[in-house]
Formats: sequence, C-alpha cells, structure tokens
Amino acid sequence: IMEEASELLEHLRKPQDHSWPMFTSCCPGWVSYVNKTHPYFVPNLSTTKSPQQIFGALAKSYFAQKKGLKPKEICSISIMPCVSKKREAALFSMRSSGTHDVDIVLTTRELIRLLRAEHINPAMLGELPFDNPLGQSTGAAVIFGASGGVMEAALRTAYHVIEGKEAPEDAFTDVRGTEGRKVREFTLGGATLRTCTVSGLGNAGKLLDELKAGKVHYDFVEVMACPGGCVGGGGQPIHDGEERADVLGNKLYAIDSNRPVRQSHNNPDVQELYKDFLEKPLSEKAEQLLHSDHVKEHNYM
Repeated sequence: IMEEASELLEHLRKPQDHSWPMFTSCCPGWVSYVNKTHPYFVPNLSTTKSPQQIFGALAKSYFAQKKGLKPKEICSISIMPCVSKKREAALFSMRSSGTHDVDIVLTTRELIRLLRAEHINPAMLGELPFDNPLGQSTGAAVIFGASGGVMEAALRTAYHVIEGKEAPEDAFTDVRGTEGRKVREFTLGGATLRTCTVSGLGNAGKLLDELKAGKVHYDFVEVMACPGGCVGGGGQPIHDGEERADVLGNKLYAIDSNRPVRQSHNNPDVQELYKDFLEKPLSEKAEQLLHSDHVKEHNYM
C-alpha cells in the first residue's frame, strides 16, 4: 500500500493526455485478462506487485539479511484463496531476489485438505507470535481480501500523505460492497478523486470498453477478477449452492475495525523497513524489488 498509494499520487500529479485511470494490479487474474483482451490498458496498471510477491521478495532480501541467510536458503510458501496466484509466482519477472520470490503457492482449499489428511485440528493448536521483522499487520492489510479493500487501504495512506493527518474513520467505506461496479467521488488535496470498484471480469470487460469509448472517466480503478473479491476466490472451500464472499468480506471489515493500527503507514515494521532498507516509497531499491514492468511482461507473453 505504501508503494501503490505513492504511485497513485504520482499518477494524479502528472498531466494526462487522456482520461484513463490507474488500475490496481494485485489480482493476477485481472492482470492476465487485461494482457490478453485489452492490452492497450497495460501501461495504466499499477506497477506495484501483489502482497504475495512483495512479501516473497522482502523475505528473500530484507528478512534474509536480518537473519543472516542466503535467499536460496529460504523456502517461501504462500497460502492464498486464489488459483491464479500459482501462475503469478511463476512469472519471469517475479525473481527480483535472484531466485523465485515465492517458491510454492497453496490454495486455502488445498491447505484444508492437507490438514484433514494429517488429522490436524487448528482449533486445538496453541497460538504463537509471528516472526520479526515483518510480523505486524494492520487493518488495511486485512481488508485487501474484500472487493473495495485495496482501494480503501490505498486511500487511507494517500489521504495522510496529501492532508498531513489521518482520514476520518469511515471516510472511504463507500467503496465497500459486492456490487459489480461501484462509483464514488472523494475530495483529496482539494481536488475531486473519481473512483470505481469492479468485481468480476465480465463487469471489468464492460468497464474497459466504456473507458476506451470515452463514455466514463475515473482516476483510480480497483478490479477483482472474482465476484466479491479474493474472499470469493477460486481457491476457496466450495459450499455447493452458496456464495459466501459477502459474509467473509464483512468478517474482514470487522477485524479491521478492531485492529489497534488500521493504516499501512502506521505499521511499525513497515516504518522500520523503509528506514533501514528501502529508504522511501518508489525509491530505486523499492522499484527493483517491489515493482514489475507489465508492458515488458506483456511483450514476453
């Protein structure tokens, strides 16, 4: 979020020769869809990698350095509600640490099968603290899994950077919801920010066609390939005849509301990461480790 919010502000500062927005890029299903069906929008994708790939890159650089390990001595295993994350981890651009940043991706459904096969009941396991560094998370991180969550998390930090203070608690909750398309406007730095949250690739395709035709105009667009966001992902447990994305999304927002720290820029581990390693958002090192070239990736494909 530190990177994407900074990237959004850079996008808003530049004089635009067209009215196309900056798109989020943390959903690999959506990124793949744009590459294959609407490649002229590829340059407008945020270059910030997904949380999975950012964590993998930092685990094998910053974390490895802190622990005195070589990147190849770390096996990074990601547990995701998304099937497309497997493909994302295998992309040629996701090796900024010198090796695969994420070695193995398991879906949540696969994890459940493993636990059942080994007769492990998670409810019976004791709690343990997360490793440090990078052991602390915020409410902004939690809501990433729900449609609108990425945008809300980014706007919390963008507001802080522009206004020099924290946004009111419910300033951006209007972006929430499982609707196929949700359009909202906010005031940021005295200017109007036009946002659009899209859930489902069918809805995304219609939006891109309208943007290209000049029928609609937005500054910042979040797209999730799966209806309802990652909580409704293709790797989630299947409940026949039941769609649980809205139920699970509301659970994430409840966790967020109870977190002592709800903004990414207030995470002590993130602050230490920039101070000791990355220097600042969009720095040369941050660009090398935490960003990807979607245009180059598209040409490679």
